[in-house]
Amino acid sequence: MALVFAAITPHSPLLLPTIAKDKADLLLPTRQAVLALEQELYLTKPDTLLIMTPHGEGLPDAVSINYSENYVADFSEFGDLVTSRKWRPDNLLIDRIREDFKTKQLPLTLTDSDTLDYGCGVPLVFLTAHLPNIRIVPLAVPRMDNKTHFRIGRELKDEILKSTARIGVIASADLSSRVTNDSPAGFSPRGVAFDERIIELVKRHEHIGLLDVDQAWADEAQACGLPVLATLFGLMEEIKHGSVIMSYERPLGVGYLVAHMTMP
Repeated sequence: MALVFAAITPHSPLLLPTIAKDKADLLLPTRQAVLALEQELYLTKPDTLLIMTPHGEGLPDAVSINYSENYVADFSEFGDLVTSRKWRPDNLLIDRIREDFKTKQLPLTLTDSDTLDYGCGVPLVFLTAHLPNIRIVPLAVPRMDNKTHFRIGRELKDEILKSTARIGVIASADLSSRVTNDSPAGFSPRGVAFDERIIELVKRHEHIGLLDVDQAWADEAQACGLPVLATLFGLMEEIKHGSVIMSYERPLGVGYLVAHMTMP
């Protein structure tokens, strides 16, 4: 089986130690969980990471693969002029996904930016620290209906399972931005309920249950990660796995979840 790893990670640039140093301790549990996740990923000896982001370039009604000769993480917009990493694409997997989606008339476009959005960049900086030769497939996931996301996830799974490469999947997703009184978008009990529901579904492997968490709820909760999570859940459906919640916290008013879908 080519799928060797799957996980959910947040993507706040504040996780980087070079940004907002005065807030570093507030995010320590999340940062430690991501570092522990990096160790778990390393042990699986992956060849490729498919990373799904809600913040990439593309059309509003199609997933988009960033297909560039090289990729770089650049956090200068956040005041970090130091952190910079580079990766190369998995051309074969990208081509196979593109052909499969074309045949099945699934919505897919290609972009070609060598600069990754922070939804990809932040997790990759942590998770590939000891994987200098790993290839990546950056996939931007827009806000579509959950059934479409599930179907896209299933098709991605089929292509991954056909591959001879060892592939990991990362769902880069922040949860609600309305979980405390000092949240960026203000407090809403629906934000708290959103995070609780997502965590419950992850713990219980209730992939199909995410269909009941619609985009209207995610909008009210100000949660960017629902499209990515729905795609991951579609991908993991019928894959035997466990789930470990490595951390969940909301010290800055945003829900940050780190979860590992463990493979047997």
